[in-house]
Amino acid sequence: MTKKVTELESGKIKISEDVYATIASITALDTKGVHHMSTTFNDGVNTFFRRKTDHEGVKISFNDDGAIVVVLYISIAYGYRIPDIALRLQERIKTALVNYTEIEVEAVDIVVQDIIFDDFGPECSLSMEE
Repeated sequence: MTKKVTELESGKIKISEDVYATIASITALDTKGVHHMSTTFNDGVNTFFRRKTDHEGVKISFNDDGAIVVVLYISIAYGYRIPDIALRLQERIKTALVNYTEIEVEAVDIVVQDIIFDDFGPECSLSMEE
């Protein structure tokens, strides 16, 4: 597990990737229009081997300078504009990460994997059979 290390006069602070992923996940789920976090292939493999995490759909990496790159895999509720939600998510997650951890954020990438229609009932769902 990669950790970001901040050195101070009184010692070092190490923040785990899981902390960054949790902050991003909570912020995303608290954003209007985000239905839920989607799973990735790695999340599916981890679930198969019973290593489920609380931050499915979040991938964290760091560049050579120590700046963080966040990739979110989300499902959006029907009726919301995808570009608006993606932009709002990028801004909110960057702000949350900087406020809580003071890390430099290089990028917040949003991958919309699904649109959820269940809030409108079964008559609004789309099917490939029609």
